[in-house]
Amino acid sequence: MNWDTLWNGGPSLTPLEIFLRVTILYFSIVVMTRLMGPRQVGIVSAFNFITHAGMAHVATSRMVNPESSLTAALVIIAVAYSLSLLLSMIDYRFPSWVGTSPVPLVQNGQILQKNLKRAQVTMDDLLAQLRLKKVHNLSDVAAAVLEPMGELSVIKTPESSPITRSMLKLPDTPTGMGTVLIYDGKVERQHLYALGLKEHWLKKEIAKKGFSVSQVLLATLESTGNIHVSVQNNLN
Repeated sequence: MNWDTLWNGGPSLTPLEIFLRVTILYFSIVVMTRLMGPRQVGIVSAFNFITHAGMAHVATSRMVNPESSLTAALVIIAVAYSLSLLLSMIDYRFPSWVGTSPVPLVQNGQILQKNLKRAQVTMDDLLAQLRLKKVHNLSDVAAAVLEPMGELSVIKTPESSPITRSMLKLPDTPTGMGTVLIYDGKVERQHLYALGLKEHWLKKEIAKKGFSVSQVLLATLESTGNIHVSVQNNLN
């Protein structure tokens, strides 16, 4: 293996040299990404996007082009990620300097034309984004804000918001996948008692569905109050 060719490039590369170049470039990007922290990875601002996309291109071109310099690629990656980190620090302290502050586009059903122009968002784009948020009437929008990541946040007016159980003063019921009452033919007494229910009541409810507890693979109490029963496969 020729170390000068590995770092500075040459007419051709051996399989081992290609392997080492790919490994070095890959882990250099991983290390720089970790040094940038979760904010730079999770919050995709414009300069973060440019950095990640550009460095991926730099790394890929160096992987496939034997005459390219690996050393130059590592310098480019280090400088680019350092500049991105610097801009992120400035963005944290002075958001308006970098231009990543949220931009209100709609307020109380009224389109803020000046902000629309400043964000370079067309009327059609705004209406399309509202439709994607399942908002079909501007009068239903209390506020619509273009976030720094490019996502449109929409807050509906109280009149157009969905009715919740708390609004109707209804008691809470189990949510999610439901509470397991029977698992593989055995009653989950801990769950049952936590809901204030009795075992004989459960057996009666299962009997109404034409089964015994031993025949049930899974029985759950759903958010609707209904007991859903799945029977053992060999009993279908």
